[in-house]
Amino acid sequence: MNIRLFLPISFLVLLSSLMGCSTGHLASKVSDEKFDGFKEESFLRYTGDRLKRIEDKRYSHLSLCYQGDIEEGLAALKDELEDQKKNPDYWNQVGMCYFLQKNYPKAEFYFNLSLDQKSNRYFAPAINNLGILKLKDRHYEEAIELFKKAKGRNHKVPLFNLSQVYLEFNLIDKALVVLEDLRREIKTDPDLLFSLASGYLMKGNTKKAANYLGQIPSQFRKREDVSLINAITLYEQKKYYAAKDVLNDQNFVNYYPIKKSARKLEDLVDFEIERIEKAKEEAGE
Repeated sequence: MNIRLFLPISFLVLLSSLMGCSTGHLASKVSDEKFDGFKEESFLRYTGDRLKRIEDKRYSHLSLCYQGDIEEGLAALKDELEDQKKNPDYWNQVGMCYFLQKNYPKAEFYFNLSLDQKSNRYFAPAINNLGILKLKDRHYEEAIELFKKAKGRNHKVPLFNLSQVYLEFNLIDKALVVLEDLRREIKTDPDLLFSLASGYLMKGNTKKAANYLGQIPSQFRKREDVSLINAITLYEQKKYYAAKDVLNDQNFVNYYPIKKSARKLEDLVDFEIERIEKAKEEAGE
């Protein structure tokens, strides 16, 4: 896949690393569920208020783990062991609690135990979660195969995860096929739109990148990653003053690689603006 941007390699690496940061899960919080295109498959982007409002009692104990009360959540799940021990979703929830605790060996054990409850060893959430663990171990090919298996007929999170791995390894065309398919079902999800914008930017199509950035709901446009991709797109379109405004309007304090790249981009933007201003001065404007 050809990357046609004329930016320094550090920015191309950054675009891939931004994808890698989200690979395997959707981490940015979404307070309004209408913007959460993956809400039926993942709680990772639920805010505390959303977690407290979950009405499905099957997930009340898992909700505790997501809220940080992991020991309480695990204890509550343990109380249901006798009734739920043959339920793959039960064991997957136990695995997720350990995953949130960053106890990955135990998480893997329970994800596999979840699959053991099915004669065909197919339970999409557990397979997807095993894919995440493979990513953490840098077993990328195994992760890709697990995400492909987990996507089944209509599972969106494994598809999104698959697209992120493709983006991370510059398999842009493959990633965009997956993302555009998801786009048909999910219209306003900020992470999906961000991924589409990043993919098209990596491909050199700044017009489409700008289009998808413009579709990101306004409350998410101040995210550091969105601001940086927006500024890079504007820079590539030679809209240097607009890029400068975006950079000036963002602090870039939460993630050092983004901050470092923003500084490099600012130097490039300043150079172009100084060149333009000098040319105007020489022309007597």
